[in-house]
Amino acid sequence: MTSRPLPDPLVQVASALLRLEGRLTDLERDMRPALGRVAPSRRASATNLVHYVALRNEELRSLQGQLSQLGLSSLAGCESCVLDRVRAVSTRVEECLAARGARRARGAQAGRPRLEPQPGHALGWESANRLLHEHTHELLGAKPPDRHVYIMVTAPPAKEADIAWMVKLLRAGMNVLRINCAHETETDWARIVRTLQEARVQTGKPCRVLMDLAGPKIRTGPMGAARRIATWKPDRDDIGRVKAPARVLIRRASTPAAEADGADTVLVVDDEGFGVLRRGDELRFRDARNKKRALVVMEIERGTITAHGTARAYVLGAADARLLRAGRHLDDVRLEVGNSGSVAVDVRVGDSLVLTGRPVGGKAPRRLRDGRVEEPGVVSCTLPAALEHLAVGHRVLFDDGKIHAMVERVTERRRDYLLRITGTQKDRVLLHAEKGINLPDTVMSVPSMTREDRAALRFVARHADAVSLSFVRGPNDVRALRRALDRLGRSAVGVVLKIETRAGFENLPRLLLEGLRRPPLAVMIARGDLAVEVGFERLAELQEEILCLCEAAHVPAIWATQVLDTLARTGIPSRAEVTDAAAGVAAECVMLNKGPYIDQAVRVLADILRRMEGLHYKNRNLFRRLRVSKFAGIAPVDDLRRRARPRAGPIAGRSAASGPP
Repeated sequence: MTSRPLPDPLVQVASALLRLEGRLTDLERDMRPALGRVAPSRRASATNLVHYVALRNEELRSLQGQLSQLGLSSLAGCESCVLDRVRAVSTRVEECLAARGARRARGAQAGRPRLEPQPGHALGWESANRLLHEHTHELLGAKPPDRHVYIMVTAPPAKEADIAWMVKLLRAGMNVLRINCAHETETDWARIVRTLQEARVQTGKPCRVLMDLAGPKIRTGPMGAARRIATWKPDRDDIGRVKAPARVLIRRASTPAAEADGADTVLVVDDEGFGVLRRGDELRFRDARNKKRALVVMEIERGTITAHGTARAYVLGAADARLLRAGRHLDDVRLEVGNSGSVAVDVRVGDSLVLTGRPVGGKAPRRLRDGRVEEPGVVSCTLPAALEHLAVGHRVLFDDGKIHAMVERVTERRRDYLLRITGTQKDRVLLHAEKGINLPDTVMSVPSMTREDRAALRFVARHADAVSLSFVRGPNDVRALRRALDRLGRSAVGVVLKIETRAGFENLPRLLLEGLRRPPLAVMIARGDLAVEVGFERLAELQEEILCLCEAAHVPAIWATQVLDTLARTGIPSRAEVTDAAAGVAAECVMLNKGPYIDQAVRVLADILRRMEGLHYKNRNLFRRLRVSKFAGIAPVDDLRRRARPRAGPIAGRSAASGPP
């Protein structure tokens, strides 16, 4: 019995490549109306994005394996010049077939003619690389002198962002300053911009300004009207003598409440008052019973102060305290009751909870003795329109994903939603007012720009080089921002699309095409909110896909959220965040948040990026000579060459320098 000859792998690969090329050009032809609306300077980039989307709609792992086995390019790293790379590999396959005298039947095998794209659309790698750099410089400014990746820093409150802070950050390596419009006022923003300008003149270093629109805030509403009371008492012995003072934590207003865990009770002081306090200071006040009480500052660490009290005290809402230093009255400080004294809804896995769009105060659940819920707790939403399309089976996430719930029932008037708690960070979690709500499965009809954003945009358009659009979900959001900038006469202001929702990620190709109609354009990977929406286990996968799509469109990507966060807050980095920062070399810009050690974080990040750029460019590995690339005790190859005698024969007398590097 005669066995059939095995199919020729080269012919198989040639046919697969031709089919793949046809898919790319087919989608390009289908997308020509949309491509025609793109700015002429970005049309080649938009076309390459279309080719990349077509490429990634195919299952190519088997073809890539075959190409690698044949010693050919596997198409990995082709994001910036897709059609050119496919054609280059295809041409190489044809050359291999011709070199061994194989029958050239590629067209017959594929069963379709070659489809040629418009001239100039098959960008080469050098052209694609040049376009990405040009688009990056257009939005972020001139390239830093010692690296390709830019560093962006979030500005602290205006009182802290003084000339000394600005100069320190510019000299450390800051290239872009981000101002978050969700905080402070136009007066404060103007002060920050003026200070930056003075620092630029003083240091001679350039720095662009990015201003972040706050976007729609979907948060838990106010809790019930129960009184906010903080109380503490010292530990006494059996005859009433103080054995140990009460420990009271005083938190700076801008410090996250989560950092106050573990204190007997928590008070809050505004940032200005917090900055005045020193170790040994005494805070004297009258408590809710009009009794004279005092707290002594014992420790100050970052955004929190540990104070000791030696008498029972009650603070109702707030108390005005006199600050004494060495017995002398120095200043007045207002002590507010923090979250530990506020009303909250306690939730556990399996509990029922009512989420409502009605303007009612939240209330805790009523429980039976065994802990089961007799009457569900209630939480309101600050943006009722966001709940319009919430339906049974949809997920609802609270407080940055600390609480997971699912909708079990919707009332007839669609104002109340009965939720079942499906997961919590701890056995029992307290849900407070003003905590974030994420609706990853729900279509949002709320526009990305709020009334407050449109008011802020008047200032942003005059003073910023680029504006970030928060919670962007679809092309209509981008068009609305561009129309608003046109009305303000500031069409040239760059736009940064913040990808922080599931819808924003899923619509990213469409968002990029829309953004390329009116450059400059960039994309920020807001990894914190995105991780909450899609799950932390999927974040690495999604951020890689976003980086690839941005590279395909030659659009700069900004790597953001909690980069070197521990270093910026404490002065000591964790091992995990150093590795995370190194991965930022795949983006065009890395964003750091504020913190007391932020200048140190900028210097460390700049050093990490410089080193990593010698090993990686985008998602391609670069093989520079490693310092550990020889075995200990064995002479380098160059030394061995120099010691070897020339052999007789065709290569006799050939110098070592003429050989391979």
